[in-house]
Amino acid sequence: MKQSEKTKIGLIGAGNICRVGHGPAITADGRAYVAAISDPDPYNRELFAKKYKVKGVYEDHRAMLEREDLDAVVISSPPWVHARHVEDSAAKGLPILCEKPMATTLENGRAIIEAGKKHNIYILMGHCKRFEPGHQRIRELLMENVLGRIFQISIFWYFFIPNLSEGWLGNVAKKLKKHGFDVDRQFGFWRYSDVRAGGGDFFDHAPHYIDIIRFYGMEIEQVSCETKRCYPDIRPFEDIAVATFKLSNGAIFLYDKNVVRTGWPYGFERGYIYGEKGKLAFKAGHAYQKRGMKVGIYRLPNIPLNLYTSALSPYGTKNTMFYRQMKFFIDKVRDEHTLKNAVDGAWGATPEDSYLTMAWTLASYKSARDGIKITRDNLFKEIEDFQTCQPHDW
Repeated sequence: MKQSEKTKIGLIGAGNICRVGHGPAITADGRAYVAAISDPDPYNRELFAKKYKVKGVYEDHRAMLEREDLDAVVISSPPWVHARHVEDSAAKGLPILCEKPMATTLENGRAIIEAGKKHNIYILMGHCKRFEPGHQRIRELLMENVLGRIFQISIFWYFFIPNLSEGWLGNVAKKLKKHGFDVDRQFGFWRYSDVRAGGGDFFDHAPHYIDIIRFYGMEIEQVSCETKRCYPDIRPFEDIAVATFKLSNGAIFLYDKNVVRTGWPYGFERGYIYGEKGKLAFKAGHAYQKRGMKVGIYRLPNIPLNLYTSALSPYGTKNTMFYRQMKFFIDKVRDEHTLKNAVDGAWGATPEDSYLTMAWTLASYKSARDGIKITRDNLFKEIEDFQTCQPHDW
Protein backbone atom coordinates (compact mmCIF):
# COMPACT_ATOMS: atom_id res chain seq x y z
CA MET A 1 0.00 0.00 0.00
CA LYS A 2 1.32 3.45 -0.93
CA GLN A 3 2.11 5.82 1.93
CA SER A 4 -0.41 8.31 0.53
CA GLU A 5 -3.16 5.68 0.90
CA LYS A 6 -2.41 4.89 4.53
CA THR A 7 -4.32 6.21 7.55
CA LYS A 8 -2.44 9.03 9.28
CA ILE A 9 -2.53 8.60 13.05
CA GLY A 10 -1.48 11.15 15.66
CA LEU A 11 -0.45 10.10 19.15
CA ILE A 12 -1.23 12.22 22.19
CA GLY A 13 1.19 10.85 24.74
CA ALA A 14 4.25 8.94 23.50
CA GLY A 15 5.31 7.05 26.62
CA ASN A 16 5.91 3.39 27.29
CA ILE A 17 2.48 2.11 26.27
CA CYS A 18 2.97 3.68 22.84
CA ARG A 19 6.54 2.47 22.40
CA VAL A 20 5.76 -1.16 23.21
CA GLY A 21 2.04 -1.35 22.35
CA HIS A 22 0.41 1.13 19.99
CA GLY A 23 3.48 2.00 17.93
CA PRO A 24 4.34 -1.61 16.98
CA ALA A 25 0.66 -2.41 16.40
CA ILE A 26 0.18 0.51 13.98
CA THR A 27 3.34 -0.42 12.09
CA ALA A 28 2.47 -4.12 11.90
CA ASP A 29 -1.02 -3.46 10.54
CA GLY A 30 0.39 -1.96 7.36
CA ARG A 31 -2.59 0.29 6.56
CA ALA A 32 -1.58 3.18 8.81
CA TYR A 33 1.43 5.03 10.15
CA VAL A 34 2.25 7.42 12.97
CA ALA A 35 2.24 10.80 11.25
CA ALA A 36 2.75 12.91 14.37
CA ILE A 37 3.20 12.70 18.13
CA SER A 38 2.76 15.11 21.01
CA ASP A 39 4.13 14.73 24.53
CA PRO A 40 5.30 17.38 27.04
CA ASP A 41 8.19 15.10 28.03
CA PRO A 42 11.17 15.56 25.65
CA TYR A 43 12.48 12.09 26.54
CA ASN A 44 9.27 10.44 25.32
CA ARG A 45 9.10 12.60 22.20
CA GLU A 46 12.68 12.00 21.13
CA LEU A 47 12.71 8.27 21.88
CA PHE A 48 9.48 7.52 20.04
CA ALA A 49 10.22 9.80 17.08
CA LYS A 50 13.62 8.20 16.60
CA LYS A 51 12.33 4.63 16.87
CA TYR A 52 9.40 5.12 14.49
CA LYS A 53 10.85 7.84 12.24
CA VAL A 54 8.06 10.30 12.99
CA LYS A 55 8.31 13.67 11.27
CA GLY A 56 5.69 15.64 13.18
CA VAL A 57 6.91 16.04 16.77
CA TYR A 58 5.15 18.41 19.18
CA GLU A 59 5.20 19.36 22.82
CA ASP A 60 1.56 20.52 22.81
CA HIS A 61 -1.23 18.34 21.41
CA ARG A 62 -3.19 21.40 20.29
CA ALA A 63 -0.39 22.43 17.97
CA MET A 64 -0.31 18.92 16.50
CA LEU A 65 -4.07 18.88 15.94
CA GLU A 66 -3.95 22.31 14.33
CA ARG A 67 -1.00 21.76 11.99
CA GLU A 68 -1.21 18.09 11.01
CA ASP A 69 -3.63 16.55 8.52
CA LEU A 70 -4.63 13.52 10.60
CA ASP A 71 -7.20 10.78 10.07
CA ALA A 72 -7.35 9.51 13.66
CA VAL A 73 -5.86 9.97 17.13
CA VAL A 74 -4.62 7.57 19.81
CA ILE A 75 -4.68 9.08 23.30
CA SER A 76 -2.33 7.45 25.79
CA SER A 77 -1.64 10.39 28.05
CA PRO A 78 -2.20 10.13 31.84
CA PRO A 79 -5.88 9.63 32.74
CA TRP A 80 -6.28 12.99 34.49
CA VAL A 81 -5.89 14.77 31.11
CA HIS A 82 -7.85 12.34 28.92
CA ALA A 83 -11.01 14.47 28.90
CA ARG A 84 -9.21 17.56 27.62
CA HIS A 85 -7.42 15.55 24.93
CA VAL A 86 -10.60 13.78 23.83
CA GLU A 87 -12.54 17.06 23.65
CA ASP A 88 -9.85 18.76 21.55
CA SER A 89 -9.51 15.78 19.20
CA ALA A 90 -13.27 15.33 18.86
CA ALA A 91 -13.64 19.00 17.96
CA LYS A 92 -11.43 18.25 14.94
CA GLY A 93 -13.76 15.44 13.91
CA LEU A 94 -11.15 12.71 14.48
CA PRO A 95 -11.93 9.11 15.47
CA ILE A 96 -10.27 8.31 18.80
CA LEU A 97 -8.72 5.36 20.57
CA CYS A 98 -8.40 6.45 24.21
CA GLU A 99 -6.51 4.48 26.83
CA LYS A 100 -8.00 3.37 30.11
CA PRO A 101 -8.51 4.32 32.90
CA MET A 102 -11.00 6.65 31.24
CA ALA A 103 -10.48 9.46 33.74
CA THR A 104 -10.01 10.05 37.46
CA THR A 105 -13.41 11.66 38.10
CA LEU A 106 -16.96 10.98 36.99
CA GLU A 107 -17.20 14.55 35.72
CA ASN A 108 -14.32 14.02 33.29
CA GLY A 109 -15.75 10.67 32.28
CA ARG A 110 -19.04 12.31 31.35
CA ALA A 111 -17.12 14.97 29.41
CA ILE A 112 -15.61 12.24 27.23
CA ILE A 113 -19.02 10.70 26.55
CA GLU A 114 -20.50 14.10 25.68
CA ALA A 115 -17.60 15.02 23.39
CA GLY A 116 -18.24 11.92 21.29
CA LYS A 117 -21.94 12.68 21.05
CA LYS A 118 -21.54 16.40 20.39
CA HIS A 119 -19.15 15.92 17.48
CA ASN A 120 -20.58 12.59 16.30
CA ILE A 121 -17.21 10.85 16.25
CA TYR A 122 -16.20 7.28 17.02
CA ILE A 123 -14.42 6.65 20.34
CA LEU A 124 -12.93 3.27 21.16
CA MET A 125 -11.86 2.96 24.79
CA GLY A 126 -8.64 1.02 25.33
CA HIS A 127 -9.96 -2.00 27.20
CA CYS A 128 -7.65 -4.13 25.11
CA LYS A 129 -8.32 -7.42 26.89
CA ARG A 130 -11.57 -7.66 24.93
CA PHE A 131 -9.34 -8.34 21.92
CA GLU A 132 -7.27 -11.04 23.60
CA PRO A 133 -8.18 -14.34 21.84
CA GLY A 134 -8.10 -16.10 25.21
CA HIS A 135 -10.85 -13.94 26.68
CA GLN A 136 -12.78 -14.24 23.45
CA ARG A 137 -12.56 -18.04 23.73
CA ILE A 138 -13.69 -17.95 27.38
CA ARG A 139 -16.64 -15.78 26.38
CA GLU A 140 -17.61 -18.32 23.71
CA LEU A 141 -17.40 -21.22 26.17
CA LEU A 142 -19.52 -19.37 28.72
CA MET A 143 -22.09 -18.47 26.07
CA GLU A 144 -22.20 -22.18 25.13
CA ASN A 145 -22.89 -22.95 28.81
CA VAL A 146 -20.11 -25.56 28.97
CA LEU A 147 -19.68 -24.99 32.73
CA GLY A 148 -23.36 -24.78 33.58
CA ARG A 149 -24.11 -22.40 36.44
CA ILE A 150 -21.14 -20.21 37.31
CA PHE A 151 -20.27 -20.09 41.00
CA GLN A 152 -17.05 -18.07 41.19
CA ILE A 153 -14.52 -16.13 39.13
CA SER A 154 -11.12 -15.44 40.67
CA ILE A 155 -8.41 -13.21 39.19
CA PHE A 156 -4.92 -12.95 40.69
CA TRP A 157 -2.75 -10.26 39.10
CA TYR A 158 0.55 -9.43 40.78
CA PHE A 159 3.54 -7.25 39.95
CA PHE A 160 6.72 -6.61 41.92
CA ILE A 161 7.36 -2.92 42.46
CA PRO A 162 9.96 -2.77 45.24
CA ASN A 163 11.09 0.20 47.29
CA LEU A 164 13.74 1.76 45.05
CA SER A 165 14.44 4.70 47.37
CA GLU A 166 16.82 2.84 49.68
CA GLY A 167 18.87 -0.31 50.22
CA TRP A 168 20.84 -2.19 47.61
CA LEU A 169 17.97 -2.06 45.10
CA GLY A 170 17.89 1.71 45.49
CA ASN A 171 21.63 1.90 44.87
CA VAL A 172 21.32 -0.24 41.75
CA ALA A 173 18.45 1.94 40.46
CA LYS A 174 20.51 5.11 41.01
CA LYS A 175 23.51 3.67 39.17
CA LEU A 176 21.34 2.55 36.26
CA LYS A 177 19.80 6.00 36.06
CA LYS A 178 23.26 7.58 35.83
CA HIS A 179 23.90 5.36 32.80
CA GLY A 180 20.64 6.36 31.11
CA PHE A 181 18.27 3.62 32.29
CA ASP A 182 15.51 5.03 34.49
CA VAL A 183 13.76 2.05 36.12
CA ASP A 184 10.72 4.11 37.16
CA ARG A 185 10.29 5.43 33.64
CA GLN A 186 10.99 2.18 31.80
CA PHE A 187 8.58 0.09 33.86
CA GLY A 188 5.97 2.82 34.37
CA PHE A 189 6.47 2.91 38.15
CA TRP A 190 6.20 6.72 38.17
CA ARG A 191 2.40 6.56 38.09
CA TYR A 192 2.27 4.92 41.51
CA SER A 193 3.79 7.98 43.15
CA ASP A 194 1.82 10.70 41.33
CA VAL A 195 -1.26 11.75 43.32
CA ARG A 196 -3.00 12.89 40.13
CA ALA A 197 -3.29 9.23 39.04
CA GLY A 198 -6.32 8.70 41.30
CA GLY A 199 -5.06 5.51 42.90
CA GLY A 200 -2.48 2.77 42.80
CA ASP A 201 -2.26 -0.29 40.59
CA PHE A 202 -5.86 -1.21 41.38
CA PHE A 203 -7.06 2.06 39.83
CA ASP A 204 -4.89 1.44 36.78
CA HIS A 205 -5.69 -2.23 36.14
CA ALA A 206 -8.98 -3.15 37.83
CA PRO A 207 -10.91 -1.54 34.91
CA HIS A 208 -9.53 -4.31 32.66
CA TYR A 209 -11.23 -7.11 34.53
CA ILE A 210 -14.32 -5.19 35.58
CA ASP A 211 -14.82 -4.69 31.85
CA ILE A 212 -14.01 -8.32 31.02
CA ILE A 213 -16.69 -9.54 33.43
CA ARG A 214 -19.20 -7.50 31.43
CA PHE A 215 -17.66 -8.80 28.18
CA TYR A 216 -18.36 -12.31 29.48
CA GLY A 217 -22.03 -11.32 29.75
CA MET A 218 -22.39 -10.55 33.46
CA GLU A 219 -23.07 -7.34 35.38
CA ILE A 220 -21.79 -6.30 38.79
CA GLU A 221 -24.41 -5.96 41.50
CA GLN A 222 -22.30 -5.22 44.60
CA VAL A 223 -18.72 -4.56 45.70
CA SER A 224 -16.79 -4.87 48.94
CA CYS A 225 -13.09 -4.04 49.05
CA GLU A 226 -10.05 -3.94 51.33
CA THR A 227 -6.76 -2.17 50.57
CA LYS A 228 -3.34 -1.96 52.20
CA ARG A 229 -0.60 0.64 51.79
CA CYS A 230 2.77 -1.04 52.38
CA TYR A 231 5.10 1.90 51.65
CA PRO A 232 3.34 5.03 52.96
CA ASP A 233 6.57 7.05 52.97
CA ILE A 234 7.12 6.73 49.21
CA ARG A 235 3.72 5.89 47.68
CA PRO A 236 0.48 7.81 48.15
CA PHE A 237 -1.78 4.87 47.31
CA GLU A 238 -2.43 1.21 48.02
CA ASP A 239 -0.01 -1.60 47.21
CA ILE A 240 -2.58 -4.34 47.79
CA ALA A 241 -6.29 -4.37 46.97
CA VAL A 242 -8.72 -7.27 47.22
CA ALA A 243 -12.24 -6.64 45.91
CA THR A 244 -15.18 -9.02 46.04
CA PHE A 245 -18.05 -8.46 43.61
CA LYS A 246 -21.48 -10.07 43.46
CA LEU A 247 -22.56 -10.67 39.88
CA SER A 248 -25.92 -10.66 38.14
CA ASN A 249 -25.84 -14.44 37.61
CA GLY A 250 -25.34 -15.04 41.34
CA ALA A 251 -21.61 -15.74 41.07
CA ILE A 252 -18.86 -14.19 43.20
CA PHE A 253 -15.98 -12.39 41.46
CA LEU A 254 -12.75 -12.07 43.44
CA TYR A 255 -10.14 -9.63 42.14
CA ASP A 256 -6.76 -9.68 43.92
CA LYS A 257 -4.26 -6.98 42.85
CA ASN A 258 -0.85 -6.81 44.46
CA VAL A 259 2.42 -5.01 43.59
CA VAL A 260 4.57 -6.35 46.44
CA ARG A 261 4.85 -10.00 45.39
CA THR A 262 8.60 -10.63 45.20
CA GLY A 263 9.60 -11.78 41.76
CA TRP A 264 10.09 -10.70 38.15
CA PRO A 265 8.63 -7.17 37.65
CA TYR A 266 6.37 -8.37 34.81
CA GLY A 267 4.52 -10.37 37.42
CA PHE A 268 1.86 -13.02 37.48
CA GLU A 269 -1.64 -13.02 35.97
CA ARG A 270 -3.95 -16.00 36.46
CA GLY A 271 -7.69 -16.53 36.37
CA TYR A 272 -10.14 -19.30 37.29
CA ILE A 273 -13.83 -19.73 36.57
CA TYR A 274 -15.69 -22.37 38.57
CA GLY A 275 -19.04 -23.83 37.53
CA GLU A 276 -21.23 -26.81 38.28
CA LYS A 277 -19.87 -28.80 35.31
CA GLY A 278 -16.19 -27.93 35.61
CA LYS A 279 -13.74 -25.06 35.58
CA LEU A 280 -11.73 -22.87 33.24
CA ALA A 281 -8.24 -21.56 33.93
CA PHE A 282 -6.10 -19.06 32.08
CA LYS A 283 -2.53 -17.85 32.23
CA ALA A 284 -1.73 -14.47 30.71
CA GLY A 285 1.71 -13.15 29.81
CA HIS A 286 2.55 -9.52 30.44
CA ALA A 287 1.13 -7.30 27.70
CA TYR A 288 4.52 -5.74 26.98
CA GLN A 289 5.96 -9.20 26.31
CA LYS A 290 3.32 -9.69 23.58
CA ARG A 291 2.44 -13.22 24.55
CA GLY A 292 -1.07 -14.57 24.23
CA MET A 293 -3.16 -16.27 26.91
CA LYS A 294 -3.30 -19.99 27.51
CA VAL A 295 -6.77 -21.31 28.35
CA GLY A 296 -7.59 -24.72 29.78
CA ILE A 297 -10.82 -26.50 30.66
CA TYR A 298 -11.25 -29.13 33.37
CA ARG A 299 -14.41 -31.24 33.64
CA LEU A 300 -15.38 -34.54 35.24
CA PRO A 301 -13.51 -36.71 32.65
CA ASN A 302 -10.31 -34.80 33.51
CA ILE A 303 -10.32 -35.97 37.12
CA PRO A 304 -8.48 -39.34 36.69
CA LEU A 305 -5.39 -37.74 35.13
CA ASN A 306 -5.93 -34.43 36.95
CA LEU A 307 -4.94 -32.45 33.85
CA TYR A 308 -6.58 -29.57 32.01
CA THR A 309 -7.59 -29.92 28.36
CA SER A 310 -6.29 -27.06 26.25
CA ALA A 311 -9.05 -24.73 25.05
CA LEU A 312 -6.68 -22.25 23.39
CA SER A 313 -2.93 -21.93 22.94
CA PRO A 314 -1.33 -18.61 21.96
CA TYR A 315 0.11 -18.15 18.51
CA GLY A 316 1.75 -15.15 16.83
CA THR A 317 2.53 -11.65 18.06
CA LYS A 318 0.00 -10.14 15.68
CA ASN A 319 -2.72 -12.21 17.32
CA THR A 320 -2.20 -10.57 20.73
CA MET A 321 -4.49 -7.93 22.16
CA PHE A 322 -2.69 -4.68 21.27
CA TYR A 323 -2.38 -5.71 17.64
CA ARG A 324 -5.97 -6.92 17.35
CA GLN A 325 -7.31 -3.82 19.09
CA MET A 326 -5.42 -1.57 16.68
CA LYS A 327 -6.59 -3.57 13.67
CA PHE A 328 -10.17 -3.18 14.93
CA PHE A 329 -9.69 0.58 15.35
CA ILE A 330 -8.12 1.03 11.91
CA ASP A 331 -10.98 -1.02 10.44
CA LYS A 332 -13.42 1.44 12.02
CA VAL A 333 -11.52 4.46 10.72
CA ARG A 334 -11.26 3.05 7.19
CA ASP A 335 -14.70 1.36 7.20
CA GLU A 336 -13.10 -2.01 6.49
CA HIS A 337 -13.52 -5.49 7.99
CA THR A 338 -10.15 -7.23 8.06
CA LEU A 339 -10.06 -8.60 11.61
CA LYS A 340 -10.52 -12.36 11.59
CA ASN A 341 -12.28 -14.34 14.32
CA ALA A 342 -14.33 -11.32 15.32
CA VAL A 343 -16.99 -11.22 18.01
CA ASP A 344 -20.58 -11.04 16.81
CA GLY A 345 -22.34 -7.80 17.73
CA ALA A 346 -20.84 -5.05 19.89
CA TRP A 347 -17.19 -5.71 20.65
CA GLY A 348 -15.01 -2.68 21.33
CA ALA A 349 -15.57 -0.87 24.62
CA THR A 350 -17.58 2.34 24.33
CA PRO A 351 -17.15 5.43 26.53
CA GLU A 352 -20.29 4.31 28.37
CA ASP A 353 -18.69 0.92 29.05
CA SER A 354 -15.55 2.59 30.34
CA TYR A 355 -17.53 5.01 32.49
CA LEU A 356 -19.16 2.08 34.28
CA THR A 357 -15.80 0.38 34.92
CA MET A 358 -14.49 3.62 36.40
CA ALA A 359 -17.59 3.90 38.59
CA TRP A 360 -17.07 0.42 40.05
CA THR A 361 -13.37 1.15 40.57
CA LEU A 362 -14.23 4.29 42.54
CA ALA A 363 -16.89 2.34 44.44
CA SER A 364 -14.26 -0.21 45.45
CA TYR A 365 -12.14 2.54 47.00
CA LYS A 366 -15.19 4.03 48.72
CA SER A 367 -16.02 0.60 50.11
CA ALA A 368 -12.48 0.23 51.46
CA ARG A 369 -12.52 3.69 53.02
CA ASP A 370 -15.92 3.50 54.67
CA GLY A 371 -16.11 -0.23 55.36
CA ILE A 372 -19.37 -0.61 53.45
CA LYS A 373 -20.82 -2.64 50.61
CA ILE A 374 -21.97 -0.65 47.59
CA THR A 375 -24.72 -1.98 45.36
CA ARG A 376 -25.72 -1.15 41.81
CA ASP A 377 -28.87 0.58 43.10
CA ASN A 378 -26.89 3.17 45.06
CA LEU A 379 -23.66 3.14 43.01
CA PHE A 380 -23.67 6.68 41.64
CA LYS A 381 -25.25 8.15 44.76
CA GLU A 382 -22.32 6.83 46.80
CA ILE A 383 -19.51 7.97 44.49
CA GLU A 384 -20.77 11.14 42.76
CA ASP A 385 -18.59 13.47 44.83
CA PHE A 386 -16.00 10.89 45.88
CA GLN A 387 -12.41 11.96 45.17
CA THR A 388 -9.34 9.70 45.15
CA CYS A 389 -6.68 12.08 43.81
CA GLN A 390 -5.02 12.57 47.17
CA PRO A 391 -2.92 10.25 49.32
CA HIS A 392 -5.06 7.63 50.99
CA ASP A 393 -4.50 4.76 53.37
CA TRP A 394 -7.80 2.89 53.46
